Amino acid sequence: MKIHDDLTYYIKKQALDAGALLAGFTKIRRVEPVIILGFSFTDTWFFKHPLSISKLLGKTSATSIHVQDVIAKTLKSQGYKAEYKTIWSLYGDFRPLAVSAGLGDWGRNGIIVNKEHGAGLLFAAIFTDAPLEITSPKARPTQDHQQHCIDCQQCISSCPAKAFENNKFHTFRCLPYAIKGCSECLKICKGRLS
Repeated sequence: MKIHDDLTYYIKKQALDAGALLAGFTKIRRVEPVIILGFSFTDTWFFKHPLSISKLLGKTSATSIHVQDVIAKTLKSQGYKAEYKTIWSLYGDFRPLAVSAGLGDWGRNGIIVNKEHGAGLLFAAIFTDAPLEITSPKARPTQDHQQHCIDCQQCISSCPAKAFENNKFHTFRCLPYAIKGCSECLKICKGRLS
């Protein structure tokens, strides 16, 4: 017996109630359903405040694992598989899946920007075989948000490394500044629509 007629709705509500900031659904390799979860994080750079950031990362990690445990337990109780990768995952980059699941759009600085929560997000994933409804691109208000990000230019003008040039982000210009603690593009990026 299924616990709810709309498993997708139930899982999303469960994720948000358990502590996730965002929850979306997509597929990997166009076949395997994936639940993408977003968790709030700070734009304060680790090397400037290692103790407070370490505590915050620990708290965010614990929340991520708790949310994923809750969802995995539900999915498994309904006969579905549930394997997850936390915010610490070395599995791969969850940013493309977050965009595909409707949790945000690519910012000009290569970070995922959510229209309500800005750029301070960490992502985790649950891989399953449950018949989840994939977040429809039509349901996402991305066009206005993408235009906002294109027109905004705040991350570009705030960058001391001049890492944005010719409509391209230059990682090797950014890296020496980032290592020293620069996070100006994250601090200024609110990502919210006015």
